[in-house]
Amino acid sequence: MAVTIKDVAEAAGVSISTVSYALNNTGPVSEEKKHRIMETVRELGYVPNGMAKSLKSRKNGFIGYFAHSLYGVVYGEVLRGIENEMDRNGQEMIAAKCGPMQDITHISRLLRERMVDGAIIFSEMIPNDLVNLLANEQCPVVVLDRELEAPYVSTVLINNEDSAYRVGEYIHSLNLKKVACLIGRGFDGEHRLAGFRQAAEAFGLDCPEEWCIDAGWEEKEAYEATIRFIRRGRRPEVIFAFNDQMASGCIRALQDMLLRVPEDISVIGMDDIAMSAVMTPSLTTVHRPLCELGEIAARTLLEMMRGEPSRRIVLETSLIQRESCIKNWAK
Repeated sequence: MAVTIKDVAEAAGVSISTVSYALNNTGPVSEEKKHRIMETVRELGYVPNGMAKSLKSRKNGFIGYFAHSLYGVVYGEVLRGIENEMDRNGQEMIAAKCGPMQDITHISRLLRERMVDGAIIFSEMIPNDLVNLLANEQCPVVVLDRELEAPYVSTVLINNEDSAYRVGEYIHSLNLKKVACLIGRGFDGEHRLAGFRQAAEAFGLDCPEEWCIDAGWEEKEAYEATIRFIRRGRRPEVIFAFNDQMASGCIRALQDMLLRVPEDISVIGMDDIAMSAVMTPSLTTVHRPLCELGEIAARTLLEMMRGEPSRRIVLETSLIQRESCIKNWAK
């Protein structure tokens, strides 16, 4: 006899509605209960009716791309890479935004009921336990910018820790020591901060905790945060912004306060977006292969759909030296 949602609820010690909320992301469920429900679903082998109907050998003909955003310099480049690879293979795709303001119920349903033949996920809004539950031989998944080891799930990411470590090494090579950071949260932010902290310790850089300022990945926030920071009397020799948008806001703020970049304060970014080469001054930054990230994610998914095993792929970066940093010859 087929396992029912009632069986799951009884085994997990929760109500049927709570199980439904957890599976569909449609209501408040604590992380502890959600984890217990997902474990029970796996143990009992529960398959929702809609999913069971579509677990046939036929293919739907589409893959799904679900991202925090579908536009902007970073997400746009990744999407361009995915489209390039899909076009080369004659593969149709659908894309949907699942940022913090979106209801992801419809996206969960697309995956849960196997309405796509595979998926690329570039959003933290779809949690690991849901990815683990949904990924299977008929619908493999590739996740970007997160670490996840599970059957039928591949991880493709950029080496954030090493990238930030190289920035610290480069700052040391310029004889600069006093460093402030404009940081962002999430997977990327945590790993970049960890890598830079390792470099700061290795090379004796001076970067106090209070000099690591959350600027939300946005140019406007970075502009305002930089002005507040400098007006408190802080004067770093270099500011490391965790993406180029924040670096752009930082440079504008410094210039508006009549500080010269790089003569008074050097600035380093990360991503190497198009505008970084044409800013004044042009931005020293870390090139992240974003288009290649999308291409490799798409290629990996198509290979998994043909029966290849899941894998973990890490892409390396390179430091691009431009005009926004200057060596301190006085030391």
